[in-house]
Amino acid sequence: MNMRIGISTLALVFVAGALSGCAGKDEVAPVDVEKQAFEDLRTEIREAIDDAARETETIRLVGVLEEDLAALRSSVTARKARAKELNANYDATRAEFEAFLAMIEAEVRDNRQRVSKTHQALLTTVTAEEQSAIAKTHTKAMNTAVKTIQSI
Repeated sequence: MNMRIGISTLALVFVAGALSGCAGKDEVAPVDVEKQAFEDLRTEIREAIDDAARETETIRLVGVLEEDLAALRSSVTARKARAKELNANYDATRAEFEAFLAMIEAEVRDNRQRVSKTHQALLTTVTAEEQSAIAKTHTKAMNTAVKTIQSI
């Protein structure tokens, strides 16, 4: 009887483990959510803008913005790794930390300027009506991108 309980318990644990292992496979990665948000934005732009030249330029700028955000994500990941290295190194000097922080400050300023410039260019390519039509999707894409970067 004890052997049956042990085998049943083991089988139950195995099944529960197998099910919980499969449960996480349906989750969508934050980067994929971000990609979908930008694709939704492109779709909304195609629907809202009638002028083919402005539509093409706006979609191109969305691509530039998406690339800028991908570069930012990569940069944030590298910064975190470098911060861990410096923190783990007991021989790291204050000057090394200050240089690292100055580098981060410069990168943040440059990234902000680049993204802001691209965003402003994007806004100048659309009319007020078109901007209103795509605003909700645009905001969702930007919020998704910010959440993705914050999740790193």
